[in-house]
This record gives sequence, C-alpha cells and structure tokens, in this order.
Amino acid sequence: MKEHALPTLMTSKVSAFRLNILRAYYALMAFGTIALFWPDLVSHTDTWGIETGAQYSLLAALSPLSLLGFRHPLKMLPLVVFEFLWKALWLLFVVLPLWRNDAMTENVWANVFAVSIAIILTPIVMPWRYFMETFVVSPAERWR
Repeated sequence: MKEHALPTLMTSKVSAFRLNILRAYYALMAFGTIALFWPDLVSHTDTWGIETGAQYSLLAALSPLSLLGFRHPLKMLPLVVFEFLWKALWLLFVVLPLWRNDAMTENVWANVFAVSIAIILTPIVMPWRYFMETFVVSPAERWR
C-alpha cells in the first residue's frame, strides 16, 4: 500500500495544465514520427542497409510509445528524456563537427530545424521536479 501512495502524492504536484502540455508534446512526437518514419519503413527499397533499417525502426517505435504517453504522461517521461538526449547527442556529435568543417548539407540543415524544436520544447514542458523525485531521487525498485 505504501508503494502506491508515493506516486499518487507526486502526481498531485503536477498541474492539470502541465499534464495537458505534456499530452500535446506526446501527440507531436507520435504524429511527427508516424508521418516521417512509418511510410518509408513499410515501403522501403532493397537498398536499405542495417543502419538505415535500424534507425527507421527505432524512430518509428517512438510513435506507439508516444501514444502511451498521451494516456500516461508522467509514467512515460523517460521517453521524453530519450527524445531529448538522442537529439542533443546528434547535434553535438554529428552536426557540430559538420558545421565546424563547413560540411553541412541541405538535408542536415533541414533536420537541424526539426531536431531543434524538441531541444527547445523539452526543457519547457518537462516537469523537472517530478522527474527528479520519481526517477532520480526516489528509492530504486527492489532487486528480488
């Protein structure tokens, strides 16, 4: 009974407005990945290698998980962090070196815009206090 009381108390700290902002963010993630990745995933050519196939599969998997986030916005917060982190890492380790070497292409620039939206929005919509209390500071689940 004690385990159930803790998440309920923490949930009450997140306002309904913030929950609905999160739902809008999950919807953006879901429909963005559905529109961008699913068409190519289901109708790709034989020229796709393992890297492209893995990339598209991984990113397409974000859409059903984002739909779960629409229903359970707080339980799916690690997905928002994942979305932020992969985009931040891509900007840091792929785009920055390309930019420094003056090797940016039109495709990279187009993706920089799309990725930057999440980099800007995530810190704004994320209920950081709740995230830290729930996923970082709270006791870990038992091992046995």
